[in-house]
Amino acid sequence: MTNRYTASLPSVGLTSFLRAPVVEDFSKIDADVAFLGIPYDGGNGWRPGTRFGPREIRNLSVRYGAWGGHSANGYWDIKDRTRYLEGIRMVDCGDVDVAFYDWERNSNLITSSVEAILDRGALPVMVGGDHSVSFPNVKAFERFGPIDIVQFDAHMDWRDEIAGVREANPMPMRRIKELPFVRNMIQIGIRDVRTTADQVRDAEEAGAIIITRDEVRDEGVAGILKRFPELGNVFVSIDIDGLDPSIAPGTGSPTPDGLLYHEVRGILKGVAKAGNVVGFDLVEVNPMVDEGGRTCLLSSVMILEFLGAIFANRKA
Repeated sequence: MTNRYTASLPSVGLTSFLRAPVVEDFSKIDADVAFLGIPYDGGNGWRPGTRFGPREIRNLSVRYGAWGGHSANGYWDIKDRTRYLEGIRMVDCGDVDVAFYDWERNSNLITSSVEAILDRGALPVMVGGDHSVSFPNVKAFERFGPIDIVQFDAHMDWRDEIAGVREANPMPMRRIKELPFVRNMIQIGIRDVRTTADQVRDAEEAGAIIITRDEVRDEGVAGILKRFPELGNVFVSIDIDGLDPSIAPGTGSPTPDGLLYHEVRGILKGVAKAGNVVGFDLVEVNPMVDEGGRTCLLSSVMILEFLGAIFANRKA
C-alpha cells in the first residue's frame, strides 16, 4: 500500500515528523535519523504547555514532508543550489511514555530510549518538552565521549538548585557540564536580564564559553565560529527562546531581542562542518501560546535544514 496517498497533501494521512514512517519498536529501527518526542513540562516554573510541543511540531512539519523531506530524494536548497538529505532514511519513533510526577522514572526512560536509538546506529533528534529533558538526553551519549555541547538559548540554565530541586528547567546545562564525558560547552544567544554575575563566573570557571546575543550581532556568524574551540563529537541543544519572539513567539519564556533565523542557521551549518554532530534536541516550544503555529513551522524547517547540514558534512 505504499502508493495509497499518491497526492500526499499535508492535510491527508497520519501525522509524523516530516511524514517519516512510524517505527515505535526501537529494535526495528533501520534508518539514518530517528525522531523522538519528549512531551514533558514538569520542570517548567512558569507557563506550562511544552508537553504539547512534539505533537504540534509534527502537525506543522507535514507542510514540508509532503514534498519529500523524508524521502530518498531529499530536498533542494535554492540558497545553496544543492540537494540535501538525498538517500537519507528517517523514521518517527513516537514519544517517550512520560508519566505523572516521577522525574526519576521519566528521566531514566528518556535516557534509555535515546540509547536504544543509538544502538541501532541512527542519529537521534529529540523534540521536547521543556529544557530539563536535555540532561537525560545528553546522558545517553556517554559512548561518544569526550563530547562537546553547543547550546542556543536566551538563558544560561545554570542554576544549581531551587528549594533542593537540581534537575529542572533552570539547571540542565550546569548538570550537563558536570558529566565526566562532557568537554567543551558553548552557550550562544544569552541575554536574559535575570542572568547573574555568579552564574557567569561559575560557568566560565567550569570552562563554558558564553556568547551573548549582542556579540552575535556585532561579530557576525563567521566571527562567532572563529571563537569556537576545536570540536569533536558534538551534541547541540536548541532552546527555541534563543530566537527572537517576533519569529518564535510560541515559548514559555520569551525574551526580547533574540537571535534571527539566518544567524542560528549559519552557526548550525558551521557547527556541522567543524565537528561531528552525534545528536541534537529542540526544546521549549509551547503551542498554547504559538500564534498561528509560527514557532512550530520554524522549528520544522530548522530541524530539516540542520539535518541537511549534518549529513552534508558526514565523513564516509
